[in-house]
Amino acid sequence: MPFKYKWNINDYDFSPSGVSFTAEDKALQGVLEDCEALCKENIKTFADYDVLIEGAKYNGVWLETQPLGGEMYAKRSIETALANILIFFRYQRRDGKIPGMISYRDPWSGLVAHYDWMQGCFLPYPALKLYYLIGEDKDYLNMLYNALKDFDGYLWAYRDSTGNGCLENWCIWDVGEDNSTVYMLNGLKMPEHGAWGKSTPPTDYMNMPYKSPQYMGYSYACRKVLAEISRILDNGMAEKWEERAKLVQTRAEEVLWDKEKHAFYLIDKNGEVIPALTQENIKCMYCGLMTQEMADCFIKEHLLNEEEFWTPYPVPAIAANDKYFHLNSKHSNCVEELEKTGIEAHGIDDNSWSGPINGLVWQRCIEALINYGYHAEVVKIGKKLLAILKKHRKYVQNYNPFTGNPANGMDGYGPTMLSALEYISMLCGVNISCKKVNWSTATEMGAFEYTQNMYGKAYKLVSDGKEVTAYIDSKKIFTASVGARIITDLDGKLLSVWGIAENGIVFTIAYEDKKIEKQLLPNDCIKEF
Repeated sequence: MPFKYKWNINDYDFSPSGVSFTAEDKALQGVLEDCEALCKENIKTFADYDVLIEGAKYNGVWLETQPLGGEMYAKRSIETALANILIFFRYQRRDGKIPGMISYRDPWSGLVAHYDWMQGCFLPYPALKLYYLIGEDKDYLNMLYNALKDFDGYLWAYRDSTGNGCLENWCIWDVGEDNSTVYMLNGLKMPEHGAWGKSTPPTDYMNMPYKSPQYMGYSYACRKVLAEISRILDNGMAEKWEERAKLVQTRAEEVLWDKEKHAFYLIDKNGEVIPALTQENIKCMYCGLMTQEMADCFIKEHLLNEEEFWTPYPVPAIAANDKYFHLNSKHSNCVEELEKTGIEAHGIDDNSWSGPINGLVWQRCIEALINYGYHAEVVKIGKKLLAILKKHRKYVQNYNPFTGNPANGMDGYGPTMLSALEYISMLCGVNISCKKVNWSTATEMGAFEYTQNMYGKAYKLVSDGKEVTAYIDSKKIFTASVGARIITDLDGKLLSVWGIAENGIVFTIAYEDKKIEKQLLPNDCIKEF
């Protein structure tokens, strides 16, 4: 059916959103207030859009970060979240390529869309979530369908240069992993090998292009969302898009998944595996590329391994025992190799993907883990992150995975702040997504009151530290034990309960005229009431 391209925020009709939070833990409340204030400072006017930029030294919107960042900020401003999606739709090229970065310099160069690198693509799922927050606007959904179909078409027309069914990244900024030893130790440097704007792959970028698990993930995410849109629009394409998504997943497992090591790895242009165990696997989980069995293996063998990713403050960009891990000259598994390349090995404080924790990884871990039913691990990571921020009250890009100390970067880094706000909502608050309400109450969070205004209603959760009560406007929905994530529909109908307490609890809930009591272990799910 014909539809109207709606480029302007005022073309959409939706209720305003907002959050209020008070807590017995004043340091936690302070973190939320810090992040809200700093996020407001990151809202900038880019021509027709008031967008949420990445922040700190990054005065732009990147495809890698800002669709997801905007969607998380929708809890406080749906207008800003929508702007962070529409601006990428607006400047998509006719061949389907979406700009990797959009910058704005007034009055000199104005708005500039940058196509010389891809910078990843974390747009499909956030853009679909926005559909539910803007009145389920079908014109918007048709726009999203065309944008993702064209982008997926671009990937397969250009980024499978060998024709073997595996997508490639062609430069460092294609994945946004600056100052990563994965690239530096393979002869690639910044900025010489940062960008590549041609429609054919580089021939002089050392051993690039790389067959890329995360690029397979971007296609998979596009196709899964296209299938869901097709179901909503009833256009007869849902089954075909599901089949196409499965083809991508199967091919990625065949070529890029190590069946013995249970992880995804890059493969260079010579067919050699680059044996670096990195957070790229988290990106793939966020996109849904792993099967449940693959994710179970990766999480249990690697993510929760204290020698690898489960450091005192998880999750480092590269596994701590990996030969590519590099934090600084004193804590490195490859300092001598780096020195041989002529690259200074003192450590990158401000933008390193070689070993420090990165706010973007924390941000992606939420959806990555929940995709596969690991709700309790989200709580564990969230508590670690919030402990760092409560102690230091500094919101930078990188942190030390062993001490939690912040790097010497610029304050106000958006993904770190948005991660903090999201984890608070997932530990002691309300989180609404795709018309489902997540009421979350981790143990040891103390007394709090959290209200999410959305859809013209107030969703309020009140805790005394031992028991919580949920309200929609003035109507009480349930009273329950802490230590669980309780999921309802927008009207309060109980859908499921997930165990998020580290050692499990005896869970009780009083709902309507029922009282239920059950043993609830971590990641247990109750669906019958």
